[in-house]
Amino acid sequence: MLFELYPKESRRELFSRDDVIDYIKRQIHAGNWVVITGQRMIGKTSVVKVVLNELASEGFRTMYINLQGVNSLKTLLKIMVNEANRSSLFRDIDASVNLNIGPLGITVRKGARPMPTLLEFLLSMRKDTVIALDEVQDLASASPQLLKILGNAHSSNPRIRFILTGSYVGLVRALLEPSPTSPLYGRLPVEVRLRPFTHDQSKAFLMRGFSELGMSFNEYDKVVNLLDGIVGWLTLFGNLHGIRGLSLDDALSKVIEEGSKIMLNELDNFLKGRANKRLYLAILEALKHVNRWRDIKAYASFLIGHEIDDRTLDNALTALIRFNLVEKHSEGIYRIIDPILGNMNFMNLTK
Repeated sequence: MLFELYPKESRRELFSRDDVIDYIKRQIHAGNWVVITGQRMIGKTSVVKVVLNELASEGFRTMYINLQGVNSLKTLLKIMVNEANRSSLFRDIDASVNLNIGPLGITVRKGARPMPTLLEFLLSMRKDTVIALDEVQDLASASPQLLKILGNAHSSNPRIRFILTGSYVGLVRALLEPSPTSPLYGRLPVEVRLRPFTHDQSKAFLMRGFSELGMSFNEYDKVVNLLDGIVGWLTLFGNLHGIRGLSLDDALSKVIEEGSKIMLNELDNFLKGRANKRLYLAILEALKHVNRWRDIKAYASFLIGHEIDDRTLDNALTALIRFNLVEKHSEGIYRIIDPILGNMNFMNLTK
């Protein structure tokens, strides 16, 4: 059902993502790698899992790895080996590489350094294989080594493809905007950016979800106006109200409460390591009240107590857009993407 909280794994469980799924599959069949970007709770994991399951039915070997909390290549290799053992993928691995393949599956030779061993593992794939690395930005600390491995695998083993998801920072940015010295320069993956549902799509999503539950519901506009088109928040609301039986207002309050924790963590990740955190918070606070560049500059300058120069504002807005916190419309309008993030008091966060 739409309102169940686990990541979806079949196309019939998803809503309004058919075109995205078909496009990603075409890219994989064409031999391309794919990077799926988009904000938290937008449905990246569900899209990846549906794509992998459909590709598996078409003859591909597939592997899904959630990288949340994974911060080293050694850990990544261990997870890959465990997944290969679990799925019997080791049967499709070239035994001539420096890995031990026994009755219990694959083991990494003792004392092997993580970087070459992970590369050996990828190069050993002898059947068409798709590996999905979800939330790849969590491996930012190991990104230089991983980029070398991905570049080598891209050049040396055409049977392997990657689908990666994550925020547009660190490793993801290095993948999509490689420098001339990058191992992936000239081998750009295809970017697929998931966007929120429109107002009408959000209403249709809720209608279908409540219809599946056999429930009567008529407060669609109230819910969509508050939660916008973020499928994760709409799903959580539907689960709380339709499945767990919370009242309309209690369910909405709970979504805001839980969502605020998630988005505050996302904002902390964005601000980590940035020198002028107050600038970004002032811009986000300004975007709650104004949406044009000139007005954003004036409002944010007032909040921080001095005028922001044009280049600084442009760079800050670009960073916020790349991290999927802000979007820019063709008519020069900026807005905070996530409605829950947009309700925060950003200037209080500087205290």
